[in-house]
Amino acid sequence: MQGWFIAFISIVILFVIFFGLLVVFKLLSPKEYYKEKYDLYECGYPRLSELAHFNIRFYIIAIMFTLFDIEAVFMYPWAVDFKGLGVLGVIEMGLFVIMVFVGWIYAYKKGALEWE
Repeated sequence: MQGWFIAFISIVILFVIFFGLLVVFKLLSPKEYYKEKYDLYECGYPRLSELAHFNIRFYIIAIMFTLFDIEAVFMYPWAVDFKGLGVLGVIEMGLFVIMVFVGWIYAYKKGALEWE
């Protein structure tokens, strides 16, 4: 019981130090707003307007790439222990691939992969 108490007190002390440092840094941080500091910078050219319009398709493609990349990451351990998993492992991975493939078909039918 004493070990748990020491661990709890240590965690409480760490939280107190953390939040204390946050308060100190907030008090010591500069209060002035510099437009140049918060201005977007790209290749040395100043911004032409206040609003920057981005095509949402960039984000959709990035999210889909991330999802399919995670699918590939999940397939690596399965491929390494392919023989040890047996028939049940093959069925589970088959269901996983089918679910991802159904998601890809859904995105394709919604037009997420088309670039106009």
